[in-house]
Amino acid sequence: MKEITSVNNSYIKELMKLKQKKYRDEEKRFLVEGYHLVEMAKGCLEIVLVTKKEDVNKYGNGIQYILVKDEIIKKLSDTKTPQGIIGVCKIKYNKDIKEIININNSNKKDLVVMLDGLQDPGNIGTIIRTSLSFGVNTIVFSDTCVDCYNEKVIRGSQGGIFKINMLKGKLIEYISEYRKCKYDIIGTSLNNASSLDEVDIDKLNNKKVIVFGNEGNGVSEEVLNNTDINLYIPINDMESLNVGVAAGILLYILK
Repeated sequence: MKEITSVNNSYIKELMKLKQKKYRDEEKRFLVEGYHLVEMAKGCLEIVLVTKKEDVNKYGNGIQYILVKDEIIKKLSDTKTPQGIIGVCKIKYNKDIKEIININNSNKKDLVVMLDGLQDPGNIGTIIRTSLSFGVNTIVFSDTCVDCYNEKVIRGSQGGIFKINMLKGKLIEYISEYRKCKYDIIGTSLNNASSLDEVDIDKLNNKKVIVFGNEGNGVSEEVLNNTDINLYIPINDMESLNVGVAAGILLYILK
């Protein structure tokens, strides 16, 4: 088993680069830390750095284990009190959209989430976690969303990122594919939209796509012009809700 003792080791320096999106994109790899997230990431783990010998071979075959000092974990960690384990995972977006739609078409119901330009990693993590809780199988990220493999997204999702289909690209193209398969396309907007109280949810299709927009600007006009219906949540005293909170309310109602 390989052992690394210095924080200045060249391999550790290479792993440090994975904290930046540029290098994650280039290497198609990302880091996870802590026992819970490493366990959740088993399907895409390539390397595990551990400080305890008893953690070697804990996560299955085909994985390289490296024994390291606590100082190395601290250097790679983004938390104040890191656990003694870091995983190196392979980035993977999911299958072709048509394959995912065909799988979901075998179900009577399907609810898909699209995210249009969200920039707060905490919001994205929350929406991933909430989506899984309410039976969502697929999330589509626009090209303008913050990196899905940002460490704050991963932590905020509580590992949910490893349990959901993830697609990324131009939302208009994905909307077109879902519409061909008879999905209702639902936007969220404060303008030119119907109140949630005014819509008979039971009359909507069993197969739905719902789009949540950027924290400051909302869903883009281009996307809103391609929806079947746009909804807003009626609230008192405040102009709007946090997008993660709004997602929780709408996903619970639409599920």
